[in-house]
Amino acid sequence: MIRLPVQDLQEGQVLAQDVARQDGMVLMPKGKTVTPEVKSLLLRMEVEDVVVEGDHFASEEERQAFLAEMETELFKRFSRVESDPVLMGLREMYRRRLHQGCYPRPRLQPPPPPPPEPVEEYQGPPVIYSKKDRKKP
Repeated sequence: MIRLPVQDLQEGQVLAQDVARQDGMVLMPKGKTVTPEVKSLLLRMEVEDVVVEGDHFASEEERQAFLAEMETELFKRFSRVESDPVLMGLREMYRRRLHQGCYPRPRLQPPPPPPPEPVEEYQGPPVIYSKKDRKKP
């Protein structure tokens, strides 16, 4: 199973899990084939990502090499806190998740900031006329 952003879905892929809203209502059932209409509907409903059938790796050797690399990186990250049992439990939890097929998402670059809004020219304070200033017709 692969978790993909909805924008990256391709026609013909099959949903491996139900797509549901936060309140639990199922939007798309498991087993539904992705079509342009399905992708458009998911985008309109603001679904960020879905799980589809398939595999990230072409071979078992490629998978094992990836897992070894990720596990090495994980142990390196937690190397300074080996005396803390809570953090070691967290490391073990991440390691188990890796072996279950829950791979980390690639880090995305944040979107560029919006362009600044144009600033209106200062026109000065509003002019207030008194009754004396008004001319009678």
